[in-house]
Amino acid sequence: MPSLKRPVYLDYAAATPTDPRVITAMQQCLSIEGCFANPHAKDHVYGWEAAEAVETARSQIAELVGASPLEIIFTSGATESNNLAILGLARALRQRGDKRRRVITSKIEHKAVLEACELLEEQGYSVTYLKPREDGIITLEQLKESFSSEVFLVTLAQANSVLGSVSDVHALAAFTHQQGAYFHTDTAQSAGYVRTDFANSQISLASLTSEKVCGPKGVGALYIKRAHEVPLVGLIFGGGQEKGLRGGTVATHQVVGMGKAFEILQQEGRSDALRMLALRRQLRSGLSEIAGVQFNGSLTDHVPGILSVSFADLEGPRLITSLSDTACSTGSACSSADLKPSYVLKAIGLSDALARASLRLSLGRFTTEDEITRAVTDIQQTVARLRADKIRS
Repeated sequence: MPSLKRPVYLDYAAATPTDPRVITAMQQCLSIEGCFANPHAKDHVYGWEAAEAVETARSQIAELVGASPLEIIFTSGATESNNLAILGLARALRQRGDKRRRVITSKIEHKAVLEACELLEEQGYSVTYLKPREDGIITLEQLKESFSSEVFLVTLAQANSVLGSVSDVHALAAFTHQQGAYFHTDTAQSAGYVRTDFANSQISLASLTSEKVCGPKGVGALYIKRAHEVPLVGLIFGGGQEKGLRGGTVATHQVVGMGKAFEILQQEGRSDALRMLALRRQLRSGLSEIAGVQFNGSLTDHVPGILSVSFADLEGPRLITSLSDTACSTGSACSSADLKPSYVLKAIGLSDALARASLRLSLGRFTTEDEITRAVTDIQQTVARLRADKIRS
C-alpha cells in the first residue's frame, strides 16, 4: 500500500530534522559499548570516556562561534540559556550590591527573553522595550537614545525568529560595553550563518541551540565571555556541574549531538547558506506573483532560511489550516497557541488583519527545489481559493 504523501516541511525555524551524521554520533553514546556513563564520574574509564566526549563537543561548539571551550556552558536549550543570562546576571549583580535595575530589550524578542524581563519587572526592575524599524532591525541610534546609567543589561537577538532580520549585535555590544553594561544576544536562528566571532566582539553572553541546525532538541549552551568577568547565579541546583551554573548530569548523547551539528555547520555552513539563499529567492519569486503579497523583514540583512510573507484581502485564520501541501507556521512555534496576531508583525507596523494573514516559511539543509515549487503552487492555489470564497460570502 503506498504511503501517504507528506507535505513540504517549511518550518525549520521551529525545529530541524536531525542530520544522519548527528544521529550516528549520538547513538554511540547510548549503549554499553559507547560513552554512556555519567561524565561526572571520576573513578573509572567509563566516566572518563564520557567526560572526554562532552569536552570534545564543547570544543566543537566553541570553534564555530569563535570562543574558548572554557566559555561554553551546557543547558537544555536556548530558552534556558536566555533565562540564565538575564535572571542569573540580575541576581548576581544584586547580591554584589549593584544598584542598577534597568534592562533594555526590544518588542520583538523571543518569549523566553520577554517573559524573563517581565519577571524582573515584577521584582522592581524597569525594562525598556525598543520598537524595531519596519524591517525588524534594531539600530545603534535607538540603543544610544534609550541608554542611561541605570542599565546593567542589553538583550537583543542577532536574528529575529519570525522575520529573519539581522541586527548588528556587534556594534550594539561595543556601545553597551563602553557604557559599562553587559550585552546578551540570542543566536538560535543565526549561529553558523551570521558572523559570531565572539573572541573579537564585546558580546558578554550568547544563547546557542542545536535544534535549528539539524541537531537534537533539548540541549543548548550559553557563551559567557571570560574577559568581561560576567557574574552569574545558577537557576538549577544540585551537584555543581557546569562550573556551578547548571546543576544536573550533563546528557552526554545530547551534547555530543550538538557538538557534531556545530562541527558540520563549521565545515558546510557556507555552502548550506548559499544553497538556502537560492531556494529562498526561488520561493520569494514564486510568491511575488500573487496579487496583494507583502514580504516582511529586511531585504538585505537576513538569515538565509527565513521568509515572512503576508497576503492582503484574506481571511487570515483560515490560511494556515487550508494549506494542503505545505507545513509552515504563522510565527514562532513557542507562541503559536495564541490566537492573537503575531506580536512581532504588529511591532513592525502590520495591521491585525495582515498580521493574521501571514506565513513564516523557513527552509534548511534538506529542502529541495522541487519542494519549493510544490509549496509555491500550494500557497498560490490556497490564497486564490480563499479570496474567491470571501467574495462569494
